[in-house]
Amino acid sequence: MSTTDKVSAAELASLPLFSGVAPADLDELAGGSRRLHLTDGETLVEMGQPISEVFWLEQGQLALRVRYDGRWVLVSTLYPGDILGWSALREDPKALSTTRAIGPAVLVSMPVSGLLALLTGGSAQSELLLRRLFGIATHHLDESRAQLLQLGREGVISAG
Repeated sequence: MSTTDKVSAAELASLPLFSGVAPADLDELAGGSRRLHLTDGETLVEMGQPISEVFWLEQGQLALRVRYDGRWVLVSTLYPGDILGWSALREDPKALSTTRAIGPAVLVSMPVSGLLALLTGGSAQSELLLRRLFGIATHHLDESRAQLLQLGREGVISAG
């Protein structure tokens, strides 16, 4: 079973997304944030369930799987530095995949309400954070596109 610890504003400021943001500007977000320690195989979120947090993976690996045509399909493996929980930012915040730990994992969990308040604050920091967040999203989309372009190009598989 997972364990949790509080996260300080200074710890949030050390994450690349918040680099250069004064810890004082992160106090409110830190108040609702926590560090999660998952055990091997532990499920973080279930596909289709309501989601209200965005996560930053600090250590370990996570598998994102979806149920398709009666079977589970691995859609992505996440590594330290990756953000997950993007669907919490949507109007209908439901998890689009099931997330499980591959070995022990450590994440920072941020309430989406606090993150949205910070992003919509109208300051130069808000604009910077929005640009960074969209940059991360664009990078993920580009990686997905590159992966899709490789389908069918694996080459000939032989037994010998």
